Formats: sequence, structure tokens, C-alpha cells
Amino acid sequence: MIKFQSGMTAIIALLLCLALTGCWSSSPIEDRNLEVGIALDTAAPSREEKKMKKKGGGYPKKELIRRTVQFELPEGNGGSAEGPTQAKNFYNLEETGDSIMEMTRETYLRTNSPAGFHLKIIIISSSLLKSFSMYELLDFFLRDNDIRLSLEVMLSTGTASDVLSRTTVPGKTPALTLKELFSNRERNSRMAEPLPLAKIIAPLKANRSFILPNVITTDHEIKVAGAGVIKGKTQKYAGFLSETEVEGLQWIKGDIPGGVLKETDPQSHKKIEYEIKSAKSKIQAIVEGDDISFHVKMISGGRIAESFKPARNDGNNKLVAYETKLVEEKVNELAQDAVAKMRKLRVDVGGFGEALHLQHPEVWKKVKDDWDNTFAKIPITYSTKINIEDYGASSMTVD
Repeated sequence: MIKFQSGMTAIIALLLCLALTGCWSSSPIEDRNLEVGIALDTAAPSREEKKMKKKGGGYPKKELIRRTVQFELPEGNGGSAEGPTQAKNFYNLEETGDSIMEMTRETYLRTNSPAGFHLKIIIISSSLLKSFSMYELLDFFLRDNDIRLSLEVMLSTGTASDVLSRTTVPGKTPALTLKELFSNRERNSRMAEPLPLAKIIAPLKANRSFILPNVITTDHEIKVAGAGVIKGKTQKYAGFLSETEVEGLQWIKGDIPGGVLKETDPQSHKKIEYEIKSAKSKIQAIVEGDDISFHVKMISGGRIAESFKPARNDGNNKLVAYETKLVEEKVNELAQDAVAKMRKLRVDVGGFGEALHLQHPEVWKKVKDDWDNTFAKIPITYSTKINIEDYGASSMTVD
């Protein structure tokens, strides 16, 4: 019996050792080319592709889409980020064609072991979204088992691949720099939230309009500026929301983790800045017979973070009431401007249809088929409640 137990113990120990050796098919991370970003543009073959085609390196395809993939080099392969000549820790590869899947597999003929499980962002040019629907361009990524649904999707009204070539932070991969920018949303209320693949599936299936943050470039920098609108029925690019229109939209949706709101005092003509600490909203759908209307109620708490007005008395109740009203009127104005743009574009990206669906489902069934056009004619009212919680240390005096 003792010999049997000893034998079993030895077998179990051997099996445990085998289990700790890792996957049989594993490969060192430094041997993999990790994809971190992809840009999709209208087709324009790269110089390298043209050279390869002349030498017989082509295959049957229509040059409709240009796919730029950004690979992150493992640490140590890109050189040091210090010194006068900084080596890049990434490289970009371009391919043109008419199938995302085919272009993806074509890269296997040009680089070693591409890996998509590390992919962070996809940037799609607005010009490409005028020819292809969002679902057509994302179908491959939604089906691929290697690609995570946390992958974030953005839009560019310029050339999407330019975003992946701007090294704004020395030693940092552009795709990762862009992804990290969105952690600043709690500091800026004009920044739209990027949508992960997991959250894009629902509006695509429901033919519901939505927005994607827009990224623009200069010679050396990138900026998140406004948002592009994807129209529900066509799933194509429908137009652009400016930064202030995005701000107004986020007030309507209560989707403001933080930021500031600037207003001018009409009496003193001086600026005041309201810092947003909290914000929420509620859209009330009102149905009276065949008439539909909405009321948007917005609530926020915050502080006066900056004022150009001299000789202030921050403890004065009249001043508090006056500045509170200024901020409330500004929020209402931003919301109205955002709705005006939605009506112009004939889209509802503010959640009004969802509110009607939840609060009056029978009415929604009657209007949902032509909702974008119906929404453009529906009256909307607004109210804002601001609570100025403090004025910071500037209200202190020295005797």
C-alpha cells in the first residue's frame, strides 16, 4: 500500500511539472509582431506596393480600401528613446484591396507572425465611410476570435493613417498615445467617448444612429476634435459635430465625467469658468394624443474654478444666484445647439428615441421606422439645475 501511494505521488508530481511548462505551441513575445492600431482609408497604393507589383508581387483585387496596421516593436528592438536620434518603437505596414480579411492575410507575406490580440484602436476615415457601411468595414473584426471586443473605434475626417504616424510622445507608439488621451475625459467635457466593438454591435443591429470621436492631425500632433455621425439606416458617415456640439450632446445625455464650462458675464464682460464635478440628465417623453414632445432636465454640481472679475464677494448670495443662472443658461444653449445640428443632419444621437421607446413603447412602434425624420420636427424644451458648491481658495482674505 505504501509503495502504491508513493508511486501515485510521483506520477502526480510529474504531471504537475508538465503542466507548469506552459503551452507547447507558445512562442517568445519578442518573436511576435503585435498589432496595436489599424487605420482604414480610401485606396491609394503605397510606394512599396507599387514596386512589388512591378516585380510580380500582386494578386487579383480591386483597390478600394487602404489598410494601415501599426506594429509595436518589443522593448529593446526599437533602440533607445533617449539621445538626439530617437529610434521608433513601432512601424506601419500598408496594404490595399477590397477585403479586410484578404489584406490581413496578405501581411503574412511581408512580415513575421502578426498578432491581433493586442490590437487597441481602429481609425476609419470619413471618406471611406461614404462608400462603405460601418458594418461592412467592421464585420471581419467582429468575427475574428483573436480580436477583443474592447477594441475601440474612432473616426478621422482627414487621412486615418496619418494618426498612426504622429509620434507626439517620444518613445511612445502613436496608437497607444491616442488611446490614453481618452483618460482625460474627466478634464474636458468636449471629448466624445470612443466606442468599443462590444458597444457598436447593438446600434448596428438596430440601425440606430451614433457618434464616434474624430481625430485630426497637423504636421506633428494629433487632437481629438468633435465627432463624426454614423446614420442608423445607412450605417455611413452622415456629418460632423463640432467640439461645442459634442459638449451640448453630452449634457443632454448626462455623459460628462468632468470638465469646465466657460461663460461671459454680460454685465462686466468678464469670463467665469465653472468646473463640473458631477452631471446627470433625464429625457422625459411627453405624449398627448398624436403629439410627441420632449423635456430634457440637466443637473450638475461643481465650483467656480476661475473668474476674471475683480473685487469679488464669493459669499454673497446674490452673486451665487446670478452666476448660477448664467451657467444654467449656457448649458441650455449648448443643448439647443446640439439638437439643432442633429435636426439638420436628420439623426438622433441624443437618446430621444430610446426615451420614447422605454416610456411609451406603443407610440414608439408607430414612429420608429422613420424616426430620424420624425425627430427633426418634434419640439424639445430644456431646464438645468446647477449647484455651485464652492469657489475655491480665492475667497479667502488676509487681515
